[in-house]
Amino acid sequence: MRKTLLLTFICGLLIAFGTSFTFKQSEKKFLQKKGFEFVPSGTTTIDGESVSIQGFYMLESEVSNLAYREFLNDLEKNGKTEALAIAAVAADKWLLPNMQMDVMVENYHTNVAYNAYPVVNISQEGARLYCRWLEEKFAEQGYSLKVRIPEMAEWIYAAKGGNETNMYAWEGNSLRNKKGAYLANFKTEKTGDDGGYITAITKSYFPNAFGLYNMCGNVSEWVNDTAMSQGGNWWSDAEFLKIATKQEFGNSTGPSPFIGFRPVITATVY
Repeated sequence: MRKTLLLTFICGLLIAFGTSFTFKQSEKKFLQKKGFEFVPSGTTTIDGESVSIQGFYMLESEVSNLAYREFLNDLEKNGKTEALAIAAVAADKWLLPNMQMDVMVENYHTNVAYNAYPVVNISQEGARLYCRWLEEKFAEQGYSLKVRIPEMAEWIYAAKGGNETNMYAWEGNSLRNKKGAYLANFKTEKTGDDGGYITAITKSYFPNAFGLYNMCGNVSEWVNDTAMSQGGNWWSDAEFLKIATKQEFGNSTGPSPFIGFRPVITATVY
């Protein structure tokens, strides 16, 4: 709560002094090509408190195995052994109790068939390193942008898609559309009934009003707060798909087959 109030105070100061994170037109075009969607400024409610949110860009989907592998390969190529050790994938985390997951250990993070699936089994610090690496890559292309994992308030605001009454990342309070199909990848009574036996491709189902895929379900996502991850995942009960629900992982920051991430971007203050 204290951190939420601090975030509110900082945002209020920015507005009061007429300073905002503005993006140049060239930056907007660049980020759109890179798969980022703009989340406009607004307010959201966290634990009964109204929080002001400055506009930012968020990756339209969770970071994929292919994208994360490119990052790891670049670290290895440049001899960054310390960072590589921190960012490494812990594939053995797929070995879950009472589940035959050997094939996932062997294939999920390396086989091209899983390129478009969300990276999991990495630590929160690995996700942060990826964000810093991406920031450096953007700088090499002439774009001074801050890349990071989102604050919890930012994630919640983005998930709601501009509608503060949304329980999930879509309109209404049902987990199915009018045709009876599930709207997210989570733990259903019948395995695979929602279209995802384990994880699903990062751009599965329908995006929300801000153009963001899988904000609820598929994999939980790291946030920069004590909640640590948000959104529910492929093994979550339906309750954890609700945007406001506290997640089952507590303060864990280690590798997990249930947690991935997506970066957000704020511009240099002009």
